[in-house]
Amino acid sequence: MFKTVFIFLFGLMISQMANALKRDTSLYYLKNSGQVVANKDSADYFRFIMSTDSVPNMELYKVRDFYFTGLPKLIATSLQSTLTPVFDGKYTSFYPNGKQKLIMEYKAGFPIGSAISYYPNGGTYTIIKFDQYHKPDIVECRDSTGKVTLLEGTGHMLIFNEDCTQLVAEGEEVKGEKNGEWHGVINDTAKYVCIFRHDDLKSGTTYTKSGKQYKFTQFEIPPKFDDGDLGFNLFIKRMLVYPEYAKQHHLTGTVQVMFTIRYDGAVTDVKISRGVTPSLDEEALRIMRFSPMWSPCIKYGMPVSVKHTVFINFYL
Repeated sequence: MFKTVFIFLFGLMISQMANALKRDTSLYYLKNSGQVVANKDSADYFRFIMSTDSVPNMELYKVRDFYFTGLPKLIATSLQSTLTPVFDGKYTSFYPNGKQKLIMEYKAGFPIGSAISYYPNGGTYTIIKFDQYHKPDIVECRDSTGKVTLLEGTGHMLIFNEDCTQLVAEGEEVKGEKNGEWHGVINDTAKYVCIFRHDDLKSGTTYTKSGKQYKFTQFEIPPKFDDGDLGFNLFIKRMLVYPEYAKQHHLTGTVQVMFTIRYDGAVTDVKISRGVTPSLDEEALRIMRFSPMWSPCIKYGMPVSVKHTVFINFYL
């Protein structure tokens, strides 16, 4: 009963907020991945974008994200009113518990000055400065108790996941460069140990929960078709049969196809991510369903399944 009443009141609050704002205000429902969804039942949070005249001679737009508890997720301003903001000015994000997560400044979409990030308990996590080329330099890192572990780029660096709930990597840095032994975890399924020299990865070993070990000298190797792009283009040329309907109606264009390259190199789950016409789209699907094996993506020495996108051109 309480949950039903809360959902009703919260839906009413969103409606009232939207009606109270200017006509040029936009409302979006979003997943944490940034994907737009049709309604709040499928969303993780929602975003308002509205115009403001607070800055003379400059048209800025307010960006306001909210959790479905009603607490703010993001407060910022943008140079454009599109769903993908070009941030300009102060930027503040928040944890679901209402505490500040990150405070920083942007100028025309680029970070400037200093940024301070926080733990969910309100304690300072990192202080970062951006140079004239917008490159970040870590000035200070602290653990969740407030103890300084790294100062002016030297010391023990702690790297957490997005919500600062899990330590995913840690190791030594000297003047902003990784040096010595670093430890990390991979999706709760494996751990790794690697060696750095002046920020350059020299070697690493992944240890899975099943007892397997994988050696690596690169954190990630992308998937590859046999003989690379040239081999893929030859495969498309050999397989492509121009649809008769498309020929007769002079239909051309580029079809974008998305699929999964499994950890064993097999191609599965082939879909159209951006089509042209049904006949060309279907031919693109047919081609990719006949794709030979790929060299799989390698992460931390382990073969993994990944999403991949290719473009198939149709021109008469």
